[in-house]
Amino acid sequence: MDQDFARLGAELKAARLRRRPRITQPEAADALGVGRSTVQKMESPRVSQVTTTTVRAYARLLGWTEESVDRVLAGDDPTAAAEGERPLKAVPSDVGLSPEVEYELRTGRVLGSQVFNLGPDEEDGQIIVVLQGKPDATPAEVERIAARYKKARRRLQGIAAESDGVAES
Repeated sequence: MDQDFARLGAELKAARLRRRPRITQPEAADALGVGRSTVQKMESPRVSQVTTTTVRAYARLLGWTEESVDRVLAGDDPTAAAEGERPLKAVPSDVGLSPEVEYELRTGRVLGSQVFNLGPDEEDGQIIVVLQGKPDATPAEVERIAARYKKARRRLQGIAAESDGVAES
């Protein structure tokens, strides 16, 4: 069976345009760490000129499962990833995160997140935690990560409690 690259490109473009919140080509390129021309190629019959790794990363960014690229190339429809498997939204480049943090936010599987306020007012600051594991983590590995985070969360709650006198749960 021939692989339908034109259809794959059209499906990727349609998925981006349907995505809420909407993401522009430059935002998608920024999130993937590629140029806008690469996103343009992925949304056209020239998608075959882009590395498979980049195409799959784009599909995940748009909320597809790992196997959706192969499904579309074979003539089937893409499938939406489960909520826990979806990547974080694109991180704007002007947020000021280090390249290491931006890379980690774009890879891995988000297992949970939490915000710890450092005081009663918004000006007092926050600690933002994103708990991640490998994309292919087994249930046992996820459970081990969750147990480790439970211990670290108590420490973070202690830091927040020192600031405002009330620990979050």
